[in-house]
Amino acid sequence: MDALAFDTLAARLRDTPRAKDVWSAFAAAALRSGRTTEAIAICARAYDADPTFVTALKTLLALVPDERSSELTGGALDEPGRLPISIVTCSNDDARFAAMAASYDKALAAWPHDIVRIADASAIAEGYARGVAAARGEIIVFSHDDVEIIASDFGHRLARRLAECDVLGVAGATRANGPAWSFAGWPFLHGLVVYPADQGYRVTVYSRTAPLARNIKVMDGVLLAMRRETALRIGWDAETCDGFHGYDVDFTLRASQAGLRLAVASDLGLVHRSYGSFEDDWETTARKLMARHPELNGEPGAETGPVARIVRSARHAIALVDNWTRFAKAD
Repeated sequence: MDALAFDTLAARLRDTPRAKDVWSAFAAAALRSGRTTEAIAICARAYDADPTFVTALKTLLALVPDERSSELTGGALDEPGRLPISIVTCSNDDARFAAMAASYDKALAAWPHDIVRIADASAIAEGYARGVAAARGEIIVFSHDDVEIIASDFGHRLARRLAECDVLGVAGATRANGPAWSFAGWPFLHGLVVYPADQGYRVTVYSRTAPLARNIKVMDGVLLAMRRETALRIGWDAETCDGFHGYDVDFTLRASQAGLRLAVASDLGLVHRSYGSFEDDWETTARKLMARHPELNGEPGAETGPVARIVRSARHAIALVDNWTRFAKAD
């Protein structure tokens, strides 16, 4: 019965893929009949044919397993040495900083690294400029202080992805048309970020392109990684971005305009413990950004909402992250 239902629904979606009311029943039939791999392929084809059709992406995420798979590939990075990594953060909250530092220390236990805390920053850009001067690493990771790393091999993942670009993040857009990266809307959004949920973790995806989406124009500042020379070359603009917003869009847009290769990785296993907000301070900075960068005065994309799935533990979250990469579309 389940197999018949699956075949019937699959045939209907082949004829009318935008029949939104069919997709949830299709996913349920696929799970009951054990035909998830076939269903994933159908979802992927529908989304690839129309990357604005977010329903297909949501169904795909619902079907990808959240248990470890023996078919996963891509082990440790084969490299002659491990470049030192510096984590730079602006944090005036002792408890939040301690939790973040412990998470990075654990994830980078096998890597030479240091953590630079700027506790008295007047602005993120101002603090990051001081952080670069104090950092010892060849690779610098600018990070919010409310993150958790759930990938035990974070150093390998970071180095592997940064070897293919100049500036690396976890979420961004291939179009710069507003003072926040998410203004680009579908199908220009890319990346993957995990958030805490009431019971577990919320894995949020922005496209099917993984593990690396290239040609990015602007990025979210929750994590930005680069070589030291890149940070010094582009610099942080504390005049335009004199608060705690906009610094990420400004830096990454200028880096893109300078011809650097920007990319977002979907497999770093980063958990962000806040969603951000568009408050009065953000509005003030947004006006400054749009004055400096006229291209940011565009209209937001038609659809910018997240595609997310809740799983019950960090183990399931990182398994879903890795399986998502397995079923993804390479850039």
